[in-house]
Amino acid sequence: MSVLVGLTVDLAYAIHNLVKEVKARVDAAEQLPNTCRRCVRLVDQIDGMVDGCNVEDKRTRTILENIQSCMEELDDLIDRMVKLGATKQGGSSVCLCLSVTSTGKDAVKVEDDLERTEEELRKHLDSLVQATQLHTYSTRTSNKLEQVDSRRFWDEHFGDMREVSIKAMAEALHHECESNNLGVDTGTVVQLTKDCFSGKESVTVLGFGEVFNKASIPDTMASLAKRARAKTSLLGIKVYKFDAKSLDASLHPGFVMCKDTDSLRVLRSLVMTHALTFAEEDSSSDDSDFDFDGQGKQSAPAKAKPKVTAEALEAMPPEYRFLAAGEFTFFLDDCEMIVQRKQEKNLSGMETLTKACLVRDDDLPEELRPKKKDKSRKPRLSATASEKDTAWEKSSQGTSAQGEEDDGVLADDVAQSIMEKAATEIASRDCKSIAAAIRAPVVLHGLRVAAKKSGVPEESVTFLVEIDQLRQAAEAISPTSAGALSMPRLRLVKASACNIAERFLSPESAFKLPLAADTAAIANKTVTKYAALADDDDPLPGLDHGMLEALRGPFDEVEAALAPALEILQKKNASVNKVVDVAKKQKWSGPKKNVVICGGGIAGAWTAFHLDNDEQERFHVTVIDPKNYFEDPTTQPMLMCDPGTVEEGRFANSIAPYNKVVAKGKHVCGFVQSISTTHVEVGNERTVVPFDYLIMAMGSSYASNIKVVNPTVEYRWKQHQAELISMKNAATILVIGGGVVGVEIAGNAADRLHKANGCEKKKVILVQSGPHLLSRAKGAHKHVHDLLVSLGVEIHLNQRIVEFDDMLQTYTSSSGEVFSAGKVYRCTGPRANTDALKDAQTDFVIQAALDDKGFVKVDDHLRLHGAPNVFAIGDIVEGRMFPTTGEHVVTGEVAPERTAEFATVHGVVAVENIIRTVQDEALMSIDRDRNVYGQSLGVDMGPEKGVAVIHHEKAEYLKTIGFDFGGDPEELKRDGASVSDKIPGVKMYITSIIAQCNMNAEAHAGFWAMKAGYPEVVDPLKPAEEAKPAEEAKLDEEPKPAEEAPAAAEE
Repeated sequence: MSVLVGLTVDLAYAIHNLVKEVKARVDAAEQLPNTCRRCVRLVDQIDGMVDGCNVEDKRTRTILENIQSCMEELDDLIDRMVKLGATKQGGSSVCLCLSVTSTGKDAVKVEDDLERTEEELRKHLDSLVQATQLHTYSTRTSNKLEQVDSRRFWDEHFGDMREVSIKAMAEALHHECESNNLGVDTGTVVQLTKDCFSGKESVTVLGFGEVFNKASIPDTMASLAKRARAKTSLLGIKVYKFDAKSLDASLHPGFVMCKDTDSLRVLRSLVMTHALTFAEEDSSSDDSDFDFDGQGKQSAPAKAKPKVTAEALEAMPPEYRFLAAGEFTFFLDDCEMIVQRKQEKNLSGMETLTKACLVRDDDLPEELRPKKKDKSRKPRLSATASEKDTAWEKSSQGTSAQGEEDDGVLADDVAQSIMEKAATEIASRDCKSIAAAIRAPVVLHGLRVAAKKSGVPEESVTFLVEIDQLRQAAEAISPTSAGALSMPRLRLVKASACNIAERFLSPESAFKLPLAADTAAIANKTVTKYAALADDDDPLPGLDHGMLEALRGPFDEVEAALAPALEILQKKNASVNKVVDVAKKQKWSGPKKNVVICGGGIAGAWTAFHLDNDEQERFHVTVIDPKNYFEDPTTQPMLMCDPGTVEEGRFANSIAPYNKVVAKGKHVCGFVQSISTTHVEVGNERTVVPFDYLIMAMGSSYASNIKVVNPTVEYRWKQHQAELISMKNAATILVIGGGVVGVEIAGNAADRLHKANGCEKKKVILVQSGPHLLSRAKGAHKHVHDLLVSLGVEIHLNQRIVEFDDMLQTYTSSSGEVFSAGKVYRCTGPRANTDALKDAQTDFVIQAALDDKGFVKVDDHLRLHGAPNVFAIGDIVEGRMFPTTGEHVVTGEVAPERTAEFATVHGVVAVENIIRTVQDEALMSIDRDRNVYGQSLGVDMGPEKGVAVIHHEKAEYLKTIGFDFGGDPEELKRDGASVSDKIPGVKMYITSIIAQCNMNAEAHAGFWAMKAGYPEVVDPLKPAEEAKPAEEAKLDEEPKPAEEAPAAAEE
């Protein structure tokens, strides 16, 4: 019985297993048709895609190889099913499945294998689809883009376009910012786009990839916007001794420019970049970039991207090599808290940056030194083809610039790199050719400097500029073919070409160009010939083209001669925001304050000389000016008619080279571009000049070239010679404006010009918009008017020149009167040179100092509000800081008289206040209401006479100290003005004194004390008995020089 029970159990178990197996086989047989049909569809899809695949693509080729393997496996499965079913080829799938069902476990295995093969095929098909799509994108445009998000962005917005406009790029980036809710406004995106692509009009896919090739587009744009909003600051590099927890006084690592949002990781990169420039110090000092004495040293081209090589480190001073190699560690709070390398990217902001100090890694204890990476360790190899293929990266990948052991590239690092590269490209863009350089004013000045350094006369640059401007003007009027005739174009070309030929190509020219004598002679002869033919009643067509072509030969020769100058300019502009670090070079024995003076005119040179000769040597002075010499602007109306020579005469007496003005300091030659509370940026390359104190003395300018900014003394004298020739050749001279400058030019052109040069007397016309000349000096009009009329000047009052036709040399007034003149001077009032305060990079506090007229608002101590270390003096200062010559004749308004005399008083107050700030003493101030005599003017109107505009009591006092203004005492008492034969002589004397005061310490000291004693100067440190009100001082029998003895005024 027990045996029977056992057999029964075994049979039941066997039947159960059999049923289970049969069920699995039946299920497998039921699924086989569906699985087979799916496989057939997959095979059909694969067959349709293979023909369009790019077999050259690495990823696609790998996928096709995998598909081939699956197809071979599928083929084997089909063979197995045929054998299992013992059916003939062509049998139905149902019959096949029924036959397979009867074969046992093999049917289940076939079904499993078939499903696995199907799944693999489907995966490979999906991969093939994606690879084919990427290939389609890459064959359009984005095959060169390395970063996955950059490819996505370009394909999404521009498809197969290979180049797009900068406007379209800005719109696409703005859409990206909006889609990701970055909060970046349209204006910021547009400006960032221009900056990123260096102001280009269009962007290629390659150019796009060069900019956006690391982090994702949204992250990069967010970081760029953050940097755009951030303030740029000058940060001093502090190297500490770890053991002493104090600054290493033996090192002067200088400064770096950084953004307020920068991290310590960015600062590390900036320090390393800055340190690499130390290798150039021995061969290229800061002075060599700007000095004109002798042949300046040639500087090595700056590296756009620093590369720390063994050779670069070897060329550096040994004590600074650790900075370039990045072998330093950041600490905070005077070396109290260490910053790990991985923490640097998370510590940002100016508050952190200013607390940061550097310590050499070698100075640290072993346990604090950063661990160096094991360079012997091999990188992990990718496991699959997709990991090897950069086309399949899923996120932004890369390494940091410094090689830290963290993953990925930060968007902040990318943004900083983008903006640095963009700034360098923008600075270099206008230096790529002579044609580009002469069309950008700031770059043009750099080309003039480079021409001097390469030994090419500066007038060569002016010659090219004038021809280029003529070509552009002619093309703008009427771009015609050689056989056409355009009278406006012909008149323009004739007038300008004759002027250029006369001034530059004639044998009498004071300018010497680097071209063959035959070239100049032929061009001059051809221009003269065609100009004569142009005077015919019915001129032949093509004469304008003939004159332009005649100038082409000289233009090409001079352009070729300037090739070395262009190379120098390109090297200089290859380094943007290079910091001029005076302290490291001078190696002072004690601490000094950096004082930077923007402008080297009357006020600027005066203050620079005083600080440079400080008895205690507390200051290092840097003068920033586009010229390499001081020039007295008050003598220009006389210089035009009688310049003398470079060695002697009025011009020689009015010049002081800056290497004598700041013999111990420095002169930076260039235009100030922007101003911060810690530094100024100069020139197209925006060289950074740091300061502790700044004096802004940029002066003013006129519509006519009365004040110029050409770099060299030699060329300036040639300009005067050329101006003299131009005045002598003009039949009529028109002067627009009846202020001091206009009256002096008119009087000297009418009297001094022919007497000093032996030429014929000129017809001079003076047009004044109001009813009075010198309208702010009540009582002066009659004296000035009568003297000008006696000299033959034709005066037209209450008229304005409203139409200018320089081609026909005709000028129409508001009353309809037409004046013909070969030479015109526009003297309608100076304009303050305060453009640098409007620059986008200028600190907001500095920008806010401008009033609605473009003048600088200051406190009573001449400091800018909110910037106590920044002073403003001279013509750029608001009117309340100047005394007046009296009420306006017509309006009765008491207007300020911006004279050179009082500009020097500004200089005294600013300098003394800097000294007193250092010494922690009470500051001087200015109170113009203490002036009881008003401003003084000496108006020179020829070699024999002029008009003295001065209070009679002040005139008597000045006479006692050697400044005799002359004039009739009764007229001075009655009108405050009088014709005087002493004015020409006293003006010449004052000019020589002004120059000497900027070179001779003894002369300077005497006049400095005199200006400090002006009644408008309020000095809280002066004893009470000396600080009596000016009204009381006026009554003293014996005038005191320290109290009220201002020198004779200059305009």
